[in-house]
This record gives sequence, C-alpha cells and structure tokens, in this order.
Amino acid sequence: MNEQLNRIVSTQPSNVLDIRFWPTDICDYDCTYCFPDSHPGIHRYPKNIDTVINNFRTLFDVYTKKFNKTEFWLCLVGGGEPTLWPHFNTFCREIKKEHNVRLKVTTNASRTLRWWDQNVEYLDRATLSAHHEFIDIDHFMKVGDFLYECDLNIGALMLMDCEHWDKCVAIVEKMKTSKQPWIIEAKSIVQFPGKDINSYTQEQIDYVANTIKRVPDPKYILKHIDDFNVFQSVALFNDGTATTMKSEDYIHNKWNYFNDWTCHVPIENLVIVYDGTVTGSCNANIFKDAKINIFSETFKEEFEEKSFDLKPIKCPFKVCNCLPDTHITKYIS
Repeated sequence: MNEQLNRIVSTQPSNVLDIRFWPTDICDYDCTYCFPDSHPGIHRYPKNIDTVINNFRTLFDVYTKKFNKTEFWLCLVGGGEPTLWPHFNTFCREIKKEHNVRLKVTTNASRTLRWWDQNVEYLDRATLSAHHEFIDIDHFMKVGDFLYECDLNIGALMLMDCEHWDKCVAIVEKMKTSKQPWIIEAKSIVQFPGKDINSYTQEQIDYVANTIKRVPDPKYILKHIDDFNVFQSVALFNDGTATTMKSEDYIHNKWNYFNDWTCHVPIENLVIVYDGTVTGSCNANIFKDAKINIFSETFKEEFEEKSFDLKPIKCPFKVCNCLPDTHITKYIS
C-alpha cells in the first residue's frame, strides 16, 4: 500500500449518484481478456420491464430524500453487451421522464446503424469500446461518425492488449482517419489475471500514460465539457500536497491498494448486476446481509427499509483495478 497517499476526494458533484447497470450477461464478443464470468449468458431478463422502471424510480426517490441526490448518471455497461438487451429502447425512453437522468452506454458498437438511429435520441453519451479480437473497424468508425453527427458526446476507448500491442496501435491509427474527430483514448487492461500493469513494458506504460490519442474540435469539447471531467478526483498526501488524478495515475503508480480504507461507495456509486442485485462498486456488499434486487416485485418495500442504513463502508478488497472506482471518495481510517 502507498504510505503517502491518505485520502481521495471525488470531484463528482455531491448531488449526483452514479449508477452502473449491467442489463444483460449476453455478449456477441468473447474477448480473451474480459473479466471472469463477464458474460455467461445464464441470467433471464426480468419479465416486467415496467416493474424495473418503477423500481429505479423508487431508488432515485430514496436517494433524493436521504442524500439530496437530484441528478442520476446511469451507465448501461457490463461484460455483456448492453445494446443486446431487448428492453433497451423502452427503458431508455421511459427512465428519463420523471427524474433528471443522464444516460450513458458503453458498447462495442456492433449494432447496425439503423439500430443506433432508433435509439440515439435517448442517450447523452456513448463510449465505444474497441476490442482487437473482434472489431470490424470500418463499421466501428461509421457508428462513431454517425453518433458524432447526431451531436452525441461520443468517444472511442481502445483496450490495449500487451500481448497484441502492434495490432492495437494500428487500430488506434486507423481510427484517426475517421470522417469525424471524436475523441480516442487508449487504456491498459488490468482486470484479468495475467494482464495487470506488471505485464506491460515500460514503453507500453508510457504510451497509455497519455490516454488521449485524438482530441475533438475545441467547440465540441466546450459543449460537452462536463463529461470530460467525469473520472477525476483529488489525491491528498501526508506531506499536505494535493493533486488532481486520472485513474491511470493510481494504477500505474500502484496507489490503488485501499483495503480497510473507509469508502463512500454507497453514497456516490452503485452497481446493479445481471441478476438485478444492487451492490456497491466491485460488488461490495452495502446492505450487510440483505440482498436487494431491483428486478423484484417487492423492491419498493425492501429498499425503502434497508436504504436508510446506507453509510460509508470499509473496503473489503486488496486492490482496486476498476477505473471509475479509484475516484470514489475514500480515506485511511
């Protein structure tokens, strides 16, 4: 554990609750480096999408009442491909009607342009994740250009596999030839056994240290400026210094060992996994022994009863390799 770093303060606005929702465990890719059990394809979809939508509204109301959350950043993500969820369109259309919800999706961009045309109006941001084993780069670039031309805040994220480095770099260079100048980022893969940061050469680490490989037009950045600072935090050190940080800074410096730190995950960030279980990030249990499920017909009663016990928890994990999680407010107890 780093002995100098003693506190991380999220720059996420205090009125915001960030939620990562994994709506499906089915994926049309099967990347060798994806995290274990990422897409087993064994979980049934909830039968009643109206129940799911109403349960999300209950969650929003409880967090508004308890923690003064008035804005909800909801990201559809997961090891499964979220755009394959049959209820994607209905959910995205309805979930924004009663609350201030900003919808984001992290996707491999494999769906057709027709599909994107039918769904883009409900989205506020899209991250297109590029995977060298399966990507159709020409289609990927067409999707990126289409979403950019729809004035969606859109960026590409190249997952840099240290074992297939030249291929990944070539894909980044190909992206730079797209018609529209959407942002391109390149990041290391650090969540799969055998592919932690120690697997990368120093040259590779230097390459991903500067994650931005193409910057959009300045007017585009200014229009979407709020989203360009989502994954930021301030790190405080024992000598009294403080500095803004990127996720890569924590991981590359091995400052991501937070076991037994006090973490504000129940207040700042929730994860809802494939079977509907509501947890903290990295599946941290924030409800003690209770299992709260957003797909349940009894969610309203169970969540309203348990939610008021929510408070910062002791981090149960040795290492934090999930990029958004490194920025959650936390400190040495």
